[in-house]
Parts: sequence; C-alpha cells; structure tokens
Amino acid sequence: MTDQPTIQLDTTITQVKDLLSADLDDEIVMMNIERGAYYGLDAIGSHVWTLIENPISVSDLCDNLLLEFDVEPETCHQDVLIFLNRMYELGTITLVE
Repeated sequence: MTDQPTIQLDTTITQVKDLLSADLDDEIVMMNIERGAYYGLDAIGSHVWTLIENPISVSDLCDNLLLEFDVEPETCHQDVLIFLNRMYELGTITLVE
C-alpha cells in the first residue's frame, strides 16, 4: 500500500455516470444508490463537478479554475487533488485510461 494519492495532475477523470444528481441553487446534491449514500457539493465543488462531466485531465481542470478564481496555482493544485481523491474514494468520479 502506498501513501501516494490515486489521482495526480496528469490523471484524466470524469463523473461516474450512474449517479443521480440535482441542482439546488448553487449546489449539487448527488445520490449513489449502489452505496446508499448522498453527497452535497458547495458552489465550487459543484463547478468542478460540471467541469468533469466529460473526461478532463486534472491539470486542465486546474487551468480552468485558475482562470476563474483568484487562487495561487499551488493552492489550487493541492485543494483540487484533495477534493478529487476524496470524490474517488466515495465512488463519484472515475479514472479514464
């Protein structure tokens, strides 16, 4: 077992397509029927969710976010990787080969 996260900047990811999701104001609520769990995303998480509707590399995702938000690149990379690795653990995103 390694301490290295599964998702890195050069990883390509996308949404898991069989999740139920709904927009509520600036947030997205998702239901994973297989796991019997639901998840809520705040405005920024919801924006990331929209950007990963189609396969995208994490570095391209960060480039998009850096154009839209006033954040340092290193902070963006770190926060996005933490968020995406957690989403992967929850089964809401998948890796694209």
